[in-house]
Amino acid sequence: MAKRRGRLRSWILLLVWIALTVVALSVPIHRPPRIVQRGLDKAIHTGLFTVMGVLGQAATPWATLFLTAPIAFGVEWLQKKLPTGRTWEEVDLVANLLGLALGVVCFELSTRLR
Repeated sequence: MAKRRGRLRSWILLLVWIALTVVALSVPIHRPPRIVQRGLDKAIHTGLFTVMGVLGQAATPWATLFLTAPIAFGVEWLQKKLPTGRTWEEVDLVANLLGLALGVVCFELSTRLR
């Protein structure tokens, strides 16, 4: 019973994090701050998706592959379609996927080292 409750919490956290990430990466930005222009944007993408990878693995192992990976592509596609001042960049997509991979590795290492 406690394990089921933990999985439910993981799913809730994952869904909330997905919603926050999609909103954060699709908010209109007409003139990004200079620090974001210099590459911090890639670190932000990687960080957001690393957390998503960890939460996906905590919810259930297939969630990262079948749920969060399409979101990594979808967020970039959404940035391309919305008139928000954001643009499609392949490097952002790579940062998203790298973040997911880092999240999976971090989660798996932490469970094996426990």
